[in-house]
Amino acid sequence: MQYLIYEGDNTMKFDEFLEKMKAKYGDDVRVKLNDDGKVVSDNLPQPLKEFYQSYDFIEFPFGEIYPVNVTLKEDEPFKSEGYLCFGFDGYFSYWLCKKETNEEEDIFTSWDHDMDDKIVASHNDLVEFLLDMEMEYEELNELDV
Repeated sequence: MQYLIYEGDNTMKFDEFLEKMKAKYGDDVRVKLNDDGKVVSDNLPQPLKEFYQSYDFIEFPFGEIYPVNVTLKEDEPFKSEGYLCFGFDGYFSYWLCKKETNEEEDIFTSWDHDMDDKIVASHNDLVEFLLDMEMEYEELNELDV
């Protein structure tokens, strides 16, 4: 996979990120691979198309990336805002990706309809986005202790 995150001199690919999550959370990370490597639609932004070429879905303790058939439903209000909903944090926020993308702009975000009216992308990279979702999850768990 081509997803990279830069942390100082470290570069993390999606597969490395996934292995770190499995090591940290064990059986709480569920992965279903895309066995044939085919993506059923050209209607996906390139970063999601690359993800779905390798994976069908992934569940983390901090949320899940939906199977491609769920992502492609293009539900409102996301559709009219130019986003696809590709996941959910299990609490209140949907994970979104811009349908029209370029390499320079942010394309991923989480969105809670009770908090924000406007959807604004905040991340350019899927791994970076998921690391932030994990950090929010960890912070919420610390508050519950």
